Amino acid sequence: MRLPRKGIQLLLFLLFLVGELTLGDSSQVSNHTTDYEQTTKQILDKATARMRTIWDLKRRIFLQLTAKGKSPLGGQALNGKQEVESETYRLQYELAANLSVVPVAELNDPLLRRRVQRMAKLQLQGLRPKDYEQAKDLLRQTHNFVSGALVCPLEDCSARGPMSMDQQIVAKNRRTKLYDDLLINWYAWRKAINEKETAKSTFIDFVRLLRIAATYNGHVTPSRTWYHHFDTENFQAEMEAVLWEIMPLYRELHAYLRHEVRIAYPKADTKSDGAIPAPVMDQILSQDWYPHQFFRTPHPSKQHQLPSVHRRLEEVLVTPVKINRKAAEFFESLGLNHMSDNFYEKWSRRMKDDEGGPDCKSQVYYFPPDVALRYCPKLDYKKMMQMHGTMAELQYNIYKRQLPFGLDTEPCPGFGAAMAETVILASGTARHLFRLHILLNDSLSEEQSLNRLFRMGVHTLIAVPQYFINDKFLVDVMDGRIGVKDYNCAYWHLQDKFAGVQPPSQRNNRDFDLDFKFYRGMNPETSNTKKFMAEILGFQFYRSLCLASGQYKPGDPDFPLHNCDFYDSKEAGKKMRDMMQLGATKHWRDVMEIATGERKLSGRGILEYFAPLFTWLKERNKQLDIEPGWDADELCRKD
Repeated sequence: MRLPRKGIQLLLFLLFLVGELTLGDSSQVSNHTTDYEQTTKQILDKATARMRTIWDLKRRIFLQLTAKGKSPLGGQALNGKQEVESETYRLQYELAANLSVVPVAELNDPLLRRRVQRMAKLQLQGLRPKDYEQAKDLLRQTHNFVSGALVCPLEDCSARGPMSMDQQIVAKNRRTKLYDDLLINWYAWRKAINEKETAKSTFIDFVRLLRIAATYNGHVTPSRTWYHHFDTENFQAEMEAVLWEIMPLYRELHAYLRHEVRIAYPKADTKSDGAIPAPVMDQILSQDWYPHQFFRTPHPSKQHQLPSVHRRLEEVLVTPVKINRKAAEFFESLGLNHMSDNFYEKWSRRMKDDEGGPDCKSQVYYFPPDVALRYCPKLDYKKMMQMHGTMAELQYNIYKRQLPFGLDTEPCPGFGAAMAETVILASGTARHLFRLHILLNDSLSEEQSLNRLFRMGVHTLIAVPQYFINDKFLVDVMDGRIGVKDYNCAYWHLQDKFAGVQPPSQRNNRDFDLDFKFYRGMNPETSNTKKFMAEILGFQFYRSLCLASGQYKPGDPDFPLHNCDFYDSKEAGKKMRDMMQLGATKHWRDVMEIATGERKLSGRGILEYFAPLFTWLKERNKQLDIEPGWDADELCRKD
């Protein structure tokens, strides 16, 4: 990393101290260690003061954007957000330059060492200003690939304007029962974003910048920068091991869904032992909770369908505000922070009805000493569960704000989301809905429970391999294991190996077929690594907190993991609070060990959660004479 003037001055100062050091003189060693620590603390104190200024700006933006009536900020809101981003980048860039020359081994204070180690190396923020601006432009371009109105499926936009992949095409694919529709949309979007190889060249340019950022960190292998905060040698191998651990369950689900595909879409020409065409697998993912899905649940008759809770939820919870308070009450029952009336009056604001789109998501703001919330005004079952996850993020921020700048964050990407996932799982159970007086019983019938697990399986088990494939492809390209000429066939090789998915027709390396979710994960803030971590670790946490609460008793049919609600468990609450309070002060393995007693990622939580589904799938596939696994056609040629 090239150092600004302050960094050079610090380096010269530190070199001077080293030069003055007389070997064997322990008093001088002690003195110089003190000098190193004092100098480092001064750097961090100045950085903290600058960060407080940025937090103050974020606070003003929040208050002005959420003021009643017309916002006094007017059209300056966007400029304010850009100023926050610009100032944050400058602070991180200059601070990393200064900290990169600090001799970490000479620091006695473990928290000081930890702060230096975490902030001395950066991802995109470590790029020079010109390169950083280019990286942001490229990410905006990839965002437009997904959210921009770019696609005319039949190359005719005269009847209606072009559509975006996110929301419009996904929604259209969710509803259709025609394979030709799926096929047309699959090709049309890829053609729209890769005309003149736009998508491919954007990706190549972005990878080049990721590699530059890695060199500034002194990393010969770029993936070390991508996985920097996991602080683990070959973290990708650990993720792959977890994927193989849950693969027997995935293969059984894949085999059953393939059978359903063959019935619903004969034109897809899916072989009985083959892979599932990508356009259909995309539809399967989008239909996880859709009531008119093409695939059959284990018990499809009307009497076994999941109870509709929407009307009852409206009657009981009435408003989004009451949902927020019920979600907050969940954490209070665990012994975590109480959300005061002052918080709801000053720091909780309702989004406008036209904000956030059809699937609006609540937003948490962090500007110590305060935290704030903008919540989605919609009232439904999905939003209720999401609000429990949002409240987990709020609670986490309340604890983290007590920590020094640089350690007031999660110990690794996806850790906070995993804790949120844990609470979402608990809040969606029949046991918790009964507690809220939304359901009449604290458990579902055996048939309903299996149908719910099946839906959850489609939602989770089909998505996890895709997170890994997208992450592995990006990292393998970064590290040079996949060359430019091999991009497309390498991508389809991963889809075949880890997911049993294949292209709908013959493809080659001139094509560029990456899924739209891949482009979302190119941003380190929303990486596929983070999503993978949130799912796997979320189920690990859930299993451990349920065991601690006594609401999960392995082998007891009255207390299965999939119906565990650890509400009011002070034992579970202590584990969660202890993790939250640590922020990034310790390695993520040390923090996860508090809850799980384990120091590695594991698929055990997922396997135990879906155990009844696994049993049913094996029995049903045997009845249908279906063999799990796949042998994909060779549909991508390197020539």
